[in-house]
Amino acid sequence: MEYNEDTLKEYLLFDTPFPYNKSITLHPVLVKDILEFNQCQQAFTVRKNASIPEKKYIKMGYFDFLKVTAGDKEFAEKYDMKYLPFCYSMAVKLLSIICGEDAEIQYHRETLDVWINGCMITNEIFDDIRRIFFIQNDVDFDMDEFMNIDTLNALEKARAFEQRKNNNSGTTEDYIDSLAVGLRVENEYIQNLTIRKFWRYIKRLNKHDEYQACRTGEMSGMVTFKQPLQHWMSSMEIKDKYENLKANENDIRSKLGG
Repeated sequence: MEYNEDTLKEYLLFDTPFPYNKSITLHPVLVKDILEFNQCQQAFTVRKNASIPEKKYIKMGYFDFLKVTAGDKEFAEKYDMKYLPFCYSMAVKLLSIICGEDAEIQYHRETLDVWINGCMITNEIFDDIRRIFFIQNDVDFDMDEFMNIDTLNALEKARAFEQRKNNNSGTTEDYIDSLAVGLRVENEYIQNLTIRKFWRYIKRLNKHDEYQACRTGEMSGMVTFKQPLQHWMSSMEIKDKYENLKANENDIRSKLGG
């Protein structure tokens, strides 16, 4: 089953729930669910092909992989992935959040098959749901890229370094407080924002303040910039600085015959 990404983009303007098919409608996650979102989203972002370089698992569909590894602590320890045995249950929890309160979710205790409103979740449908989830919630993850374990470790170290360098970053509560002050709104308003809009507002406020400070310095004649200032209302899209290190997973699968 496929969905139209151009159509999905139309639903992003106001973060409207996206009707994936006749049975499943996918909702952007709200800030009030941000703690569960932060905990469970790793179930959608396991780098199985980089972390587990075995042909059997590389050829395996992602949802089948979560089923096979569910509760298998010995396998998780072998590959130093302590959270892996819990990813299936976290994925089901995440499905219950993004499919809405009225969705009926059932699963088979032995096969771990899942049905949402009577629609059985296949590997293809689960991959579609993951793609839509990443876009709806502005999650920085490309499920089609393939990285070997050395590249993955290098990226993780680079990200950890960036986090240590930017050690003035606040907690989620700090960001919620800051947005409430910046927009002059109550916490209840922020709780009902989508996570995507929440972080866009945070970034936009930060960009506005930086622009105002730079513009003031420029107009005073005491500061000059080599490049023209980017207006605070311009696009916030950032080019992936790791793009040259990545390869498409389809290329890897084709070489494995799967």
